[in-house]
Amino acid sequence: MRGLTVVLICCALGCIKQAQQAIAPTPEGAGVLSCREIVENCDRECTDPLCLNNCTSQGTAEAAPQHAALLDCGQRNGCMDEDCMREKCPQEIETCMGPTPAPTSEPPSADTPPPAN
Repeated sequence: MRGLTVVLICCALGCIKQAQQAIAPTPEGAGVLSCREIVENCDRECTDPLCLNNCTSQGTAEAAPQHAALLDCGQRNGCMDEDCMREKCPQEIETCMGPTPAPTSEPPSADTPPPAN
């Protein structure tokens, strides 16, 4: 009987561990995306926290923990929108997103006169 109890306890602990991994997987860093790319390409497609946590694994070894920290901050602060994240997690956003990319210069349109010499 004691052996069965030990097996049941091990199974329960294993199930708990699997549930934790499904809810908040450990960042693996096996992906190829930067943290910014995770947010822009994966997070924006998500509608629930499980999806957001699964996006973390798409990041590189550097990006995955940055993304996980961003999600952790939002969860700790009960954020449900971007305004809350910007207010409560500015450090994590800066670390993940980096500096805002400079706007690309577009070629002049047909309506734009050429520069004067």
